[in-house]
Amino acid sequence: MTISFDDRPRPVKLAAVLYTPETSDRELLATFAAAMRSRGWQVGGLVQEIRRNADGSRAGVDAVDVAAGTRVTITLPAPKPGEDPVCTLDHPALINASGAVRRAIDANADLIVAEKFGEREQEGGGLADDILTAAAAGIPVLVSVPAAALESWLGFTGDMTELLPSNTAALWRWWGGGNLLEELIRGVEARPVNRVVIGLNWTLVESDTGAGIAHSPVKGSAGCRPIAGAGDLQNQSLRALAERARSWNPFDVALGIAAINANYNRYDLAGSDLNGLDTFAGTDGAVTAVGRFPALESRFEAVDVIELIPRDEEYPEIATERLLARSEAAVVTASSLVNGSLPRILGARGPSTRVALVGPGTPLAPALHAYGIESLSGIVFEDPPAVAKLITEGGSVSALKKLGRQVTLTANN
Repeated sequence: MTISFDDRPRPVKLAAVLYTPETSDRELLATFAAAMRSRGWQVGGLVQEIRRNADGSRAGVDAVDVAAGTRVTITLPAPKPGEDPVCTLDHPALINASGAVRRAIDANADLIVAEKFGEREQEGGGLADDILTAAAAGIPVLVSVPAAALESWLGFTGDMTELLPSNTAALWRWWGGGNLLEELIRGVEARPVNRVVIGLNWTLVESDTGAGIAHSPVKGSAGCRPIAGAGDLQNQSLRALAERARSWNPFDVALGIAAINANYNRYDLAGSDLNGLDTFAGTDGAVTAVGRFPALESRFEAVDVIELIPRDEEYPEIATERLLARSEAAVVTASSLVNGSLPRILGARGPSTRVALVGPGTPLAPALHAYGIESLSGIVFEDPPAVAKLITEGGSVSALKKLGRQVTLTANN
């Protein structure tokens, strides 16, 4: 088997999804894998599905290849009437089905799921070697593990594992905000670009379906370099410009985020006109604002502000983890996408912290809700030529807002 590695070794990202006989959702891994595939991620591996008779009784268990959709029955017929077939494994069939995990490793999948860490794996057989091989290759791996086998699992992994409860929110938090930008990029269409403007304060990308902006970096900021292909950017596709968001050059990142926003902030996009700063107005608990927003004090009784260059009574970036861990709500500037701090912010939030991403550079992409962002509040521009002129002349945020309409998308709305 050939395993390809990036020039930089990827860290082990291996997690056990713990379950008990009382766990209600035994299809969690299959559901999560299907959701990830629908979002454009390459997911491979194996899940189990119980087949039932017409009366609801168990007829057997199938192992399902999540990438190909093929299935192999891994239980033998019960030798006696009424005997549970799940107790009678067809070991050759199980070995055959395990090829799904090896194929996913060879394909360098984005995610591998393995159900489950059963008796065979606890003895070193079954999927055991494949799980370790995938983890060593730096591929994120989710394995369903019976809580009764936790000690065996910890010994098997050498404690290099995360333990997750059996719920969807825990799986998304483990997947992490670090994958958010990549998912946004993969969803951008390869359509023509009508206009590119890089101004003193803002960067604009316009297509025939939408226009998007992002904060331009300050010239001289660390890593800033001239943009490759300048003068020909308008001839590239929207997707090609969006892919620049992966760059270490802040100018390229701003260009990429603007292209992402042009894809998602479509002219015909419908949503609430609620100001994003009002999403959590009236919150009784602690509120943290990542970024300096106007009129915060009029919306919240008490709010802690985090800024790169803090003023009196504001907090430096180093306070992010401490403040967010205890916050009931967090209002986060969309500039966190451009400066790369959004994954850290999402990782620092408490288990019940509600998050709103706010600002003209917010991508109005419902897919972001799964990453823990409850509310997305941005702008859909209605006069792109006027926006381009304003950006060229160094226009302000308040002036830009007059050229579009406020749109807020909230989870489950």
